[in-house]
Amino acid sequence: MSQNTVNTTVSIKPADALFLSWATGTNASGLFREAVAEQMMYRDIDRDELSTLTEEALTETSRDLDDLLEQTSSIEDLNTLLETDP
Repeated sequence: MSQNTVNTTVSIKPADALFLSWATGTNASGLFREAVAEQMMYRDIDRDELSTLTEEALTETSRDLDDLLEQTSSIEDLNTLLETDP
């Protein structure tokens, strides 16, 4: 009797981690990419825009991902944070 083994590798980008913290009800453990994509579409969040804003916040400011998690709860919060950053 043969057994099939399935291995899954998931990479989490900062934007994914930030979004998952905003959407605490998202269960993305097994089907990470599909669950995140579905929730982002439902909440009308453009993944490319979120990735760009997150990358900008992490590279062009003194903030880290934990700071973003504490100071934002939506893409509008993230936009405002970047606009008001000196």
